[in-house]
Amino acid sequence: MKKNYFYLVVRNIAWFLCKIIFPTRVIGAENVPQDGPVLLCSNHISMIDPVLIAVSVKRRITYMAKKELFGTKFTNWFFRNLGMVPVDRGASDIAAMRICLDVLKEGGLLGIFPQGHRYKQDESREMQNGAALMALRSRVKVVPVHIGAPLKAFRRTTVRFGKPFDFADVTRVNAQAIEAATGRISEGIWQEEK
Repeated sequence: MKKNYFYLVVRNIAWFLCKIIFPTRVIGAENVPQDGPVLLCSNHISMIDPVLIAVSVKRRITYMAKKELFGTKFTNWFFRNLGMVPVDRGASDIAAMRICLDVLKEGGLLGIFPQGHRYKQDESREMQNGAALMALRSRVKVVPVHIGAPLKAFRRTTVRFGKPFDFADVTRVNAQAIEAATGRISEGIWQEEK
């Protein structure tokens, strides 16, 4: 994918701030392939989850983000220049899905939070089916990510990247396959937190 220098600058600033305010123990960063299309699927405990993941890997990540974050002129400019994709969580946002599939077609690293909402204490494992549908349609590698809760300033948290897997064995994309894929992604995210 084309280099995004704005993303690199913001990521480097965020890396420095996170070292001070949100010290992070990173496990399994080597599980994120250095190139090629990859779908990162993480639990969601705070607004800074995308930042914690971004500073933990060297590759640029394109995130799906709720459209409400793009509500002002500044935030719209800022998040779009970072390469983030606005998504309408209250509807089947086909346009956002197409953009994300294009990111993967171009060999990008796409970040998504399949729960759709934040759960500060990591108390819920309920997930939406969008990530599974994207993984099945794109046939790319999925890397599950788990962020330890609760997240508190000046207290170390853990970001764990699981082993990559794919759904190459799935021949038909139907409701049953999507449900099974959602379960497998969920299992990957919380595999060491059982």
